[in-house]
Amino acid sequence: MHGFSSSFPHGGPGFGLLLLRLTVAAQLLCGAYAAGPPLPWWQLALPGALVLLLVLGMLTPVAAGLSVLYQLASLTHAASTDAPGMAIAFLTAAALVLLGPGAYAADARLFGRRRLLLPPDPARAANNKEFSIHLGEKK
Repeated sequence: MHGFSSSFPHGGPGFGLLLLRLTVAAQLLCGAYAAGPPLPWWQLALPGALVLLLVLGMLTPVAAGLSVLYQLASLTHAASTDAPGMAIAFLTAAALVLLGPGAYAADARLFGRRRLLLPPDPARAANNKEFSIHLGEKK
């Protein structure tokens, strides 16, 4: 395993994971800001921080894991009419933990695979400025 995720798929699967991250963020927002008695700011801070991390794709497995715990806690306190929606939100967040952030996330930039370019003969190239190591290039 490399970084937080073993791979960061791009293309269709990457957009699917982006949609999954946005869906989990929307479910958190809908659950936290649903109609009912207004919650104090400190109870809205955790879902707000998780939504921000999920939308940006930063520390996605951690944010999704905390989202799973938040959704599970909400599920235990939900009314029977809200339980199916909360269960779907819980399962969606759990799927995001297992799948990872995808290529269209800050995690892919921070923890993605890098290509290391080395000269054919490192001993001869040590004094030659023509060869260099590029750690920031993607495949």
